[in-house]
Amino acid sequence: MPQVQPPTARNKTALILAGGGITGVVYEIGALHALDQYLGDAFTIADFDLIVGLSAGAFVGSFLANSITPEAMFAALRQDPRAPIAPFPKWDVFRPNLGEFFERLLTLPRTLALNAIKTLRKATLGGNPYVSVFDEILPSGLFVNDRVERYLRQSLHRLGRTNDFRQLRRTLYVVATELDTGDRVVFGDEGHDHVPISKAVQASTAIPLFYRPVRIGRRDYVDGAMRKTLHIDIAIAKGAKLIVCINPVVPLRNDIEREAVPLFEGQGRYLREKGFGYIAWQMLRVLLHSRIELGLERYKRLYPDVDIILIEPRLDDYRMFFHNIMDYEARVPIAKHGNDTVMAHLSEHFEEYAPIFARHGIELTRPGRRIPLSVPAHRPTAPRAPAFRSDQDVSRLQASLDALDARLTS
Repeated sequence: MPQVQPPTARNKTALILAGGGITGVVYEIGALHALDQYLGDAFTIADFDLIVGLSAGAFVGSFLANSITPEAMFAALRQDPRAPIAPFPKWDVFRPNLGEFFERLLTLPRTLALNAIKTLRKATLGGNPYVSVFDEILPSGLFVNDRVERYLRQSLHRLGRTNDFRQLRRTLYVVATELDTGDRVVFGDEGHDHVPISKAVQASTAIPLFYRPVRIGRRDYVDGAMRKTLHIDIAIAKGAKLIVCINPVVPLRNDIEREAVPLFEGQGRYLREKGFGYIAWQMLRVLLHSRIELGLERYKRLYPDVDIILIEPRLDDYRMFFHNIMDYEARVPIAKHGNDTVMAHLSEHFEEYAPIFARHGIELTRPGRRIPLSVPAHRPTAPRAPAFRSDQDVSRLQASLDALDARLTS
């Protein structure tokens, strides 16, 4: 392939990190490590002008926007004591929503009594009155993710980073869905940039039914993937011309000629042999991925000057499909799997991607040697510039200048 000379001016770039539970977090960490190896020394994954994160991608994006490398994130996931980030405890993810459950349970006798009185007064209630009663005693989610917020807030504080959208040097947007209206909310954007990053991530990662909705102010929020799977339009509206999307969740293209469906006893040919849970999961993945496909077609037609690159698992990736998205024990193998498969993807599509990156002033290069995810990368952990704006730095500089001026004039 002829050498492509990148232009001197670099266009605005965006990185979009989609959702996918725990396996989505670790897949994205592996994918980012792989992508970083293909980027030249003048540009790293921490140099994207803006990051859009939703659900699992919001968690990863909050660290990345603070110039924390995938290697540091991975070290924390595998609970390495040398990791700059504290290990992420399992029970911070799976903390039962017992408080709300017992609170609602205590109201059951009174609710049943009131319902009985209403039933006696009315001949019909348009259905079984006791069904709605028991609906109301169920909690709004099986688990609570307030410990996720605490972990992120404390981690950023220990590392000397910022939990304030307004202090980041790189723009970060965290997407959530307002429960009572269904509207999209973009934390980090004007009007919503006062919310702490950790609180926004908590809202964006609140998977409906699995986690209790997150209250911010007077509003309840749930997972950011409810409205759209990628939210590419945010990056386009902010002027990005090169958009790289990482999506961990794809449907399975099962080959029924192979016995590749894992069962308790041997292997099966058909997904239906796994039961209704996997049928529902396949249908949800089909729905989510079809939104991506339709969106990409639309954006490419409406914005021909914008290049969009989508990185995701292959459709025949059985390993990604059959791992539950909340499988905490799979975090290390899935991170390595994400790294290995994305490395292979970038190698396969190198001649297609290199000119695209070059059009936007970024050099894509084949790595001289492969650097495993389990060791520090060839680039230093510390960013070339602080990850956030510090008012203290400005104050110290002004004090130094005043002192120097006093010496010169004395």
